[in-house]
Amino acid sequence: MAYAKVVGILASAAALGWPQTAPLKTVGAVLERYKQALGGVDAIRKVQSETRRGEATGPNGKVTFVTYSRPFQGLNKAKLSNGHEVTSGFDGRVSWQITDEGASIDKDTPVEAVRRDADLQYALHQPDYFKKLELAGVTDFEGHQCYWLHGTTHWGKDNNQFYDVETGLLAGYRFQTDSSASSATVTLLFQDYKSFGGPLVAAKSIARTGDRTQTVTITDVTYGPLQDSLFGLPPAVKALLK
Repeated sequence: MAYAKVVGILASAAALGWPQTAPLKTVGAVLERYKQALGGVDAIRKVQSETRRGEATGPNGKVTFVTYSRPFQGLNKAKLSNGHEVTSGFDGRVSWQITDEGASIDKDTPVEAVRRDADLQYALHQPDYFKKLELAGVTDFEGHQCYWLHGTTHWGKDNNQFYDVETGLLAGYRFQTDSSASSATVTLLFQDYKSFGGPLVAAKSIARTGDRTQTVTITDVTYGPLQDSLFGLPPAVKALLK
């Protein structure tokens, strides 16, 4: 949809019962409003380490997890419903996973995509990951009237972002998986925004891929400092690099 049509669409909002807000006309304006809705640039920039705890439910039952994050580094520990554990991480260069079957290195996902997912201040840097990002108009997304940002990542994947017209918050994504081995489309919804002492966090997210659905609930977020040793490569992963 052409940029010029956005204003016309928003002008008809009253007749459709949509929220009355000043129309946003650029990608920058939508993203700036999102930053403010989360709590502001300073609050986002202040987060230099983060620990999240929660659970996920889906086709394979319930999974409990804890995720440790610093800028461009991450460690995730998950306990599956069968009692087995899966550990995965990213040290800024290597994305890896350890299961009962042993260690593996992710060679299918571009490193830039993994770095984006490990960017604690992603809300401040979003355009940096796109070779094209444009305001495509206002559309319905899962029952929310949203500003629709349509982009193509540097690694060539289609990515759509939907920001609630009323609140400015991110309602969800619809995107191609980042793996070079797949072109599947994922719909990801963000709900129940709340503060755990920092910027707002979507305490509930729902991911749909085909007929598979997974719901993630964040129960706790803390921002205390994290030790360097958390993000080092495990010996089993180092062995694979040799």
